Amino acid sequence: MTRSIRLLSVSLLLVVAGCARGQGATGSFDRTLNVGEPLELEVQTGAGAIEVRAGAAGKVEVHGEIRVGSWRGLFGGGGRAGADDIVQNIKTSPPIEQNGNRLVIGRLDESFSHQNVSISYTIVAPAATQLRARSGSGSQSVSGLAGPVVVETGSGSTELTDIGGAAEARTGSGSIHARGIGGAFTGSTGSGQIEVAQTARGDVAASTGSGSVELKGVDGAARVRTGSGSVTIDGKPTGAWDLETGSGSVHARLAPEAAFTIDARAGSGGVSTSQPVTIAGAVARGELHGQVRGGGPTVRIRTGSGGISLD
Repeated sequence: MTRSIRLLSVSLLLVVAGCARGQGATGSFDRTLNVGEPLELEVQTGAGAIEVRAGAAGKVEVHGEIRVGSWRGLFGGGGRAGADDIVQNIKTSPPIEQNGNRLVIGRLDESFSHQNVSISYTIVAPAATQLRARSGSGSQSVSGLAGPVVVETGSGSTELTDIGGAAEARTGSGSIHARGIGGAFTGSTGSGQIEVAQTARGDVAASTGSGSVELKGVDGAARVRTGSGSVTIDGKPTGAWDLETGSGSVHARLAPEAAFTIDARAGSGGVSTSQPVTIAGAVARGELHGQVRGGGPTVRIRTGSGGISLD
């Protein structure tokens, strides 16, 4: 009797597991909207990629790729038919809200909150657009906007290109590549590389739990943190630079006319420089303290393991 009950229990578990796996459904939609400028654009998706790029003035083109998972219980419900219905509802009435110069895309009705709905967006918007984009899981790509731009994703890579103003990027896991940034930049990732190239003055802050950081064209203050990975930075410290890595080398290339105060310390590794440093205090192995061209903003560099070089 006991053996029969156990066999029945196992059979029921297998049935439940098999029923939980159902076919999903997919679909897509396209919309074109007339908008005023400058446009405030907000895009969000629980899971899915987001791509936004600059296009013609005065209009926004939205393409959405829908994917809905499904399941079927022991007593019916769910399944492909239910998923198809959800896709059709979204196609008929896409999550797009327009109010003057403000456009919100991706805000789903609460009835879809537990339906395993994923929508990826490709959006063409005027260059004169301010953007805030958020994805629970998925990559993001933004190019050609005036900004400011703020993008967030729980997991996925981020790529920003030719942004006319300040930019901010955050991801729980994934690389960040930001090129042609025309203002201040803030970026953080739990794990992944960060690469930033600026075309205009602005402070920079970059942090990663594990991964290298490379900053180019910095003209302002800079703050860099990485638990493990190298740090490379070039530019002019018109504000304080604070660079720190738990394990990895640090290479700073400074403008020929840059005047600054250096405070560098390597826990394991040497410090080398081609800059004309006026030494302050005693000389110690793995440390460099002094002024360059009369001093200025402090360039603080720390590495637990790795060398430091200043050119």
